[in-house]
Amino acid sequence: MSDHYLGIILPKSTYEALPGLQGGTRSMFMIWEKAARKHGLIPCYFRFYDIQPGVATLKAYVYKDETFHLQEVPAPKVIYTRVLDYLPAYRSHLKTLMKDGHLIYNVPNYDVEKHKVHDLLAKTESVKAHLPDTELFSVANLNKMAARYNQLILKKSYGEFGMGAMKMERVKKGWRLSYKTKEGELKQVDFTTKLPPVLTNRLRNHTYLIQEMVQLADYKGRPFDLRVATQKNQTGEWQISGVMCKVANGGDFLTNGAQGGTTYTFEAVAPHSHPTIPYQTLVDSIHQLALRTARILDHHFPRLADLGFDIGITQEGKPYFIECNFISDYVSGLFEDGRILHDEWEAVFQTPIEYGRYLMDRF
Repeated sequence: MSDHYLGIILPKSTYEALPGLQGGTRSMFMIWEKAARKHGLIPCYFRFYDIQPGVATLKAYVYKDETFHLQEVPAPKVIYTRVLDYLPAYRSHLKTLMKDGHLIYNVPNYDVEKHKVHDLLAKTESVKAHLPDTELFSVANLNKMAARYNQLILKKSYGEFGMGAMKMERVKKGWRLSYKTKEGELKQVDFTTKLPPVLTNRLRNHTYLIQEMVQLADYKGRPFDLRVATQKNQTGEWQISGVMCKVANGGDFLTNGAQGGTTYTFEAVAPHSHPTIPYQTLVDSIHQLALRTARILDHHFPRLADLGFDIGITQEGKPYFIECNFISDYVSGLFEDGRILHDEWEAVFQTPIEYGRYLMDRF
């Protein structure tokens, strides 16, 4: 019977919200359920350490009679992980499970620091041309980048949802640093040679990157970038499952849904942002960059399956790889009042389940 169970490892916060899931998160689960049943699978949801090597069963949530029930199920052979954790203990547990015969996909048992990914991609000339100039933070590198560009983005080498990102831009009497507080308030501070305390404090606790700020195209005066869902499908091949356009709030420099940005279809935005460039030309260039990037990463990092690329596009229509989300969170931008904004985006959630079926048929 374990052949029919598809394991899905959840973050602790999501697991603890079961069985009373609400809003967009519940809708995401319902799309998973529909896709799984279509392919003869029963999803079972559990936390990372709920499954142990050598143990034939575990307690997991299973959807039945319109609710989630915690019950004992056979330990699934094929598992889709939705958890990003780079701690050594996590990696060790994953390796033990795989040695025990479990096939786990979307495994984050690799170094996901953004500068390592950037350096890896820069080795391929066809992708290097689509990478913003990027350096690890040091005072020397900051001076070097400040001499090259009038606008820079400072961001954590390991981070999610745009948390901790800052913008530096040249002003008449030096530089202006824009940043968000923990409460989400946008603040600015001007400086000349001495770095502001807010910057030095953040640098003390995290490794930061300095990145050329690509001049993004805008939608009605607001900059945007794209979240490109690049996933393995039911034939085991990489495909583009969805392109979501993330538009910054007025006056903001962050497009993330978690930072207040708004999500649209690119089809709705492109006629406004690029009226002289055919829509299909734009889409083809974005798809080509995303697929090329996915195949490079897949060659170096095993068991990838569900990538969310942040890709910026200039007014001239040139796409730039900004960063890769190895565990991509779409809920904050794709749902409103518990409903998915556009039916076509359901593929973003269906495709990883279909890939699970592909693996199960070959396991």
